[in-house]
Amino acid sequence: MNDEATDTIRVNGEDVSQGLIDQELQLLRERYAREMSYEQMNEKWAKIESDARENAVERVLLTQKARTEIDAVRPEEIEARFVALMEQHGGDEEFRNRFELSDADVAKVKADIEDGVRLEKYFERLCEGVVRPVEADSRAYYEAHPAEFTLPEMVHAAHIIQQPSAEKPIEKIYADLLNVRARLNDGEDFNALADQFSECNDGGHDLGYFARGQMVPSFEKVAFATEVGKCSDVFQTEFGYHILTVLDRQPETVRDFADVRYDIESMLFDERKNEAIGVVADALRANADIENLIVVEG
Repeated sequence: MNDEATDTIRVNGEDVSQGLIDQELQLLRERYAREMSYEQMNEKWAKIESDARENAVERVLLTQKARTEIDAVRPEEIEARFVALMEQHGGDEEFRNRFELSDADVAKVKADIEDGVRLEKYFERLCEGVVRPVEADSRAYYEAHPAEFTLPEMVHAAHIIQQPSAEKPIEKIYADLLNVRARLNDGEDFNALADQFSECNDGGHDLGYFARGQMVPSFEKVAFATEVGKCSDVFQTEFGYHILTVLDRQPETVRDFADVRYDIESMLFDERKNEAIGVVADALRANADIENLIVVEG
């Protein structure tokens, strides 16, 4: 039998579960997906995984502190949250069967819920003195970060696509699409011709609005060069041969401050609260017994 080694982090004698690390990893993945490309994420993946482990350690430290600072949670509150969790997964029987939960497992779930409630209440206490941002704070951030509030130029396009195959050589596709383009120029309906001739894998030909960088370069180049209401020439991408039409174009614009003011205030308020929590987490970490163990399971 081969022994299997796993990395385990232990904080003040309590193991950091892989489930908690996975939760933190998912949160970071979602956050970075909004800020960078998948290629950039892949380049930073080792750091993202490391940050997820560090965040999980901090959460355990804060949970341990919350257990000592917050009085016992009312059983009714725990039960209400447990029932809500079961309902999200189809009810009591479906929830237990799906996750193969024993009575001991259910007790662990309820203990985790209690920890979560204590942590929420502890965070509220830590953030009682945090000052809520005002309009001047939001405006200063808005003026200092114009790129965050700039909407890029976008086009709304639809396309007809055909892919070469043994039964349909490139010459046949090109001739067919040239004929389709001529019919479009004669005024025939794009949607009707797309329904007849397009081989869209997703069943649709309307691509909606998109900015530069969201499509493959060969498609994007033609889309942004085509006038609204016009059809492109037949062109090739790695997905096949296309004709596209541009239905609308939106120029680059900057969102008005009035439209984003309260979003900025909410973001700044969350940052201030996270900073307050971070100060406590750093102090807890400085005095914690944190072990990185290699556990061998035979």
